[in-house]
Amino acid sequence: MRRTRSTAALVAAAVVAGGVALASPAYADPTPAGTFRQLVGVGSDTTQDVLNALAGDTVGGKDYSGTAVKSATGAGIASYDAIGSSTIQTRSGGPSFTRPNGSGPGRAALSMSLTGDKFPNNDGVAVGGQVDFARSSGGPSFSGNALTYIPFARDAVGVAVRGTGLDSLSVSQLHDIYMAGGVRTLNGQTLHPVLPQSGSGTRKFFLGAIGLNENTVDTSLPTVQENQADAALTQDGTLVPFSVASWIAQANGIAPDHSSTAITAGGHLASITLPGDSGATTPVSTVNGKLAPVPGYFENSTFGRDVYNVVPSRAVDTSSIFFDKDLYDVFVTSGDHEAALASDNAEKVISAFGFLNESYNGSINLAKHAKVGGLEIAGLTTPGAPVLNATAGDASVKLTWTAPSPAPAQPVTDYRVTLKDADGGVVATKDVPASTTSYSFTGLATGTYTATVAAATVVGNGTEATWTGAVKYASTVTATTATTAYGRTPKVAVTVTGSHSVAPTGKVTVKEGSTTLGTGTLSGGKVTLGLSNHLKVGTHSLTVSYGGSTQLNASSAKISLKITKATPSVATTAPASVSHTARAKVTVKVTATGTTPTGTVRVYEGTKVIATGTLSGGKVTVTLPKLARGRHTLHASYLGSSTVNAKNGANFVIKST
Repeated sequence: MRRTRSTAALVAAAVVAGGVALASPAYADPTPAGTFRQLVGVGSDTTQDVLNALAGDTVGGKDYSGTAVKSATGAGIASYDAIGSSTIQTRSGGPSFTRPNGSGPGRAALSMSLTGDKFPNNDGVAVGGQVDFARSSGGPSFSGNALTYIPFARDAVGVAVRGTGLDSLSVSQLHDIYMAGGVRTLNGQTLHPVLPQSGSGTRKFFLGAIGLNENTVDTSLPTVQENQADAALTQDGTLVPFSVASWIAQANGIAPDHSSTAITAGGHLASITLPGDSGATTPVSTVNGKLAPVPGYFENSTFGRDVYNVVPSRAVDTSSIFFDKDLYDVFVTSGDHEAALASDNAEKVISAFGFLNESYNGSINLAKHAKVGGLEIAGLTTPGAPVLNATAGDASVKLTWTAPSPAPAQPVTDYRVTLKDADGGVVATKDVPASTTSYSFTGLATGTYTATVAAATVVGNGTEATWTGAVKYASTVTATTATTAYGRTPKVAVTVTGSHSVAPTGKVTVKEGSTTLGTGTLSGGKVTLGLSNHLKVGTHSLTVSYGGSTQLNASSAKISLKITKATPSVATTAPASVSHTARAKVTVKVTATGTTPTGTVRVYEGTKVIATGTLSGGKVTVTLPKLARGRHTLHASYLGSSTVNAKNGANFVIKST
């Protein structure tokens, strides 16, 4: 378990008599030849040997198969050296492609494995799916979040020198030596500065540590493969940046030898005056005849560095549909989950190769030394925001969206959906395939939430589309009404039922189309609304709506209301007798509840119409024609209107004399 820094004993040949006992130079891809394993790594020279050992291969003449790290399902590491044959083949039946030499090319190969591009350029070979992780001795060169840099161990960069005049150096001296037009003599010693090859993580880190970069360094300086003193320290006055862990591992006979000739000729690591210190600090010490790291130098923020295994961020995101459990098992320590590379046996191997073990090794927490960066391909961009719609339901919210427009250069692979509470805390997150364009969060408490949806490509998550709104519980409206005659008040009985034991409060509205017919306030979840008594005769389609409350959603129901014509009463006032030479007057009054009838009235004798009148204010007086002597049985008849039914009045008798 990684709990404290370890400087466990180095199992290697001793440094004796001013020289070293070292193995012959060797390069170790997965052994035996033709071996393919699931988790393929390429890149940094600095960590290649220790990763080869952790993969279970033979390194420096020692067989590490007994301590090979594997996932829970048995997936192992295939680590390919930075140098060796010009091409490598990482999958059975896969393409052969240019061997990535160094941290930068390793990260680029991983990036192109994700995008399917050609490596190392358009003249190369498409490497889609051929690389799973990259060894890197430095952090990101591109901004973004597609790659996660998992700290693997602690290293330091020293300066390997040849010549007694270079035993102790300062940061300012190194700056002046390596800058364009730099110093070429020091302490009477003619200087021959050398740099690691382009793309080397050690080169990039060293230049940053001494305040230079590729634009300000002396570009005429010769370069060699990093961490190979024999190639660099060929004469007195030579100096070259060097991984201290690599120096220790080579000097102790643990790693393949690229430095014994230089060490025999006097090559060594210079002491460095660290910023803020008054004296120089040596990077290594000798313990029982073997080299060991000096913790103070490794922990120094100027020359100490984390070295990383770089993986696709989505592959170690447990919520992603692209989560790779095997990759996670081997590389990630999080919570109770321990990386295979963090086991006691793995840490012994890491320590043997000159590195320090740290408590944060294996972390993907950005607050604990992990880093994120973009794919190492120029010009890539993340997607724009989708077009988002949201519908709040019963303790839920349903999100629907359409793909970003214009479509991103890289195809959308998935959508990241996130829900946050009013305080910004993440309530839930979900990753769904690119073919999915909706998702619902359910079982929510009432309150205000913010939902976001971001389209993702292999480049990373794009711009978020955002919705903010209230989530409440469901309510249900039921309403009843009865057929009502025109002129009478129609009534709508409304009941609103809440859910989750919430009693509904608030207002209810009845509308016909956009016209409001009535409103009322709930009491005990119920209210009866009286509507206008002058609704048109016919069937009315009504919407009964509940406006909701702080905890309940609005709801509505449709009902039909039938309005029929009013039923009138017809009353007649007439004289009992009249002279046959006179004309009798008859008054007819028509009444109906809630309305004053209008229209025509006729007076009949039998089936014959003998007089007609028009109602005014519900009554009319008509003059009859002269009646022949005798008894005449008459009746008045109301012909009805658009709102009142027709009706015959009772018979009445007039005697003509």
